[in-house]
Amino acid sequence: MAIIFVEQQFTQSADTVWQRIRDFSDLSWLPGVTGCSVEGEGVGAVRTVSTADGGQVVEALTALDDQSLSFGYRILKAPGVREETHYQAYVEVKPTGSGCTVTWQASFNGGSAPQDKIEKARLGAEQMYRICLANLARLLD
Repeated sequence: MAIIFVEQQFTQSADTVWQRIRDFSDLSWLPGVTGCSVEGEGVGAVRTVSTADGGQVVEALTALDDQSLSFGYRILKAPGVREETHYQAYVEVKPTGSGCTVTWQASFNGGSAPQDKIEKARLGAEQMYRICLANLARLLD
């Protein structure tokens, strides 16, 4: 099982950051996203995300908790990701004394893929999460 873990500090309050990222249908804070449509509501909703490179990612909302300021999702379909990889991700916003910390973590099963290919995919996802959180920080400043 490959594990991805990224954390970023924010000067804004946890509530401010949470309100910006909690809407499953609003990915305007993610660079490279050109569109997002959602079928259903709440946990179980499925979104189709269009990207600037012409790709599409289909994700299902698996958890949403306004008390713990967290949500989870599962990738159903994406370039290079098959459903059998069981790609699960979880995002949480935690208050700190001077703002908040956002943690974005994920795991996936590389199956029979070579270990170097799994590690390359893990590092690519980690880099993408870092870019997305840095972009969020810029948008909130």
